[in-house]
Amino acid sequence: MEFQQLSERVDRAEAALRDLPDDARAKAMDLKAAVDAFHGHALRQLIRLFREEKAGRELLYRALEDPSVYAMLLMHGIIQLPVESRAEAALAEVRPYINSHGGDVELVRVDGDTAYVRLMGACSGCSLAAATLRDGVEDVIKARVPEIQHVVALSDQVTPAFIPFGLDQGTGDLEAAGWIRGPLVAELEEGKPRRFVHGDRDVLVALVDGKVMAFRNQCPHMGRPLDRGLVDGHVITCPWHGFRFDLTSGECLTVPHVQLEPFPVRVEGDHVWIRPQ
Repeated sequence: MEFQQLSERVDRAEAALRDLPDDARAKAMDLKAAVDAFHGHALRQLIRLFREEKAGRELLYRALEDPSVYAMLLMHGIIQLPVESRAEAALAEVRPYINSHGGDVELVRVDGDTAYVRLMGACSGCSLAAATLRDGVEDVIKARVPEIQHVVALSDQVTPAFIPFGLDQGTGDLEAAGWIRGPLVAELEEGKPRRFVHGDRDVLVALVDGKVMAFRNQCPHMGRPLDRGLVDGHVITCPWHGFRFDLTSGECLTVPHVQLEPFPVRVEGDHVWIRPQ
């Protein structure tokens, strides 16, 4: 079975445990915990042996390129995500609540024990912004990432990586500013990302809920193109190795620390304009 199918099978099995009677569910969860502990111990012993020799370390690094190996070691706490990735995961927990109130939040950076975030939309500049930060964002980040002791909300706005249709900024000579003219707006369809090539720039352009998103047409796992990947809602699956990415953010849903490279996008007249980095 492929990694994604195996992962889904585990998810279905765990979900089925919730339907068991309390006593049976407790015994099943105890068995799962015992098996996980046994596997974790064996994996740690294996990693220790790999690290003792240079050749072993090289093999270990190669093995970590496999998403199933990486996910297994991550699950058992043998490797740990960077602080920034864990902070992003924490924000994902509170983001649906903030979105429901017409706002959003993004992690700007982590500097030492301080995380800097930006509240946007209805949360930006409103009288309840401080309370939203204190009661939601700050609490969840500190709870999930103990290394972070302070959370600071930045008041300035950030230009998003997309501009909704019909918004004309009137910047003048876009090409002189590094922008390139992309496909026609009329050529874009929801759920059908398309490839756009300009010189040595290979770009994946997607229409997601009426917003244009652009990313480097390259899966960060092995550098293969994504444009022929299967799209299901907001998610595109790499046709080569099955990595799944959220087209609204570029976030990888298969391996949390992986991210598509986004490009700034704007719509002027009938065309999409893109500024590759």
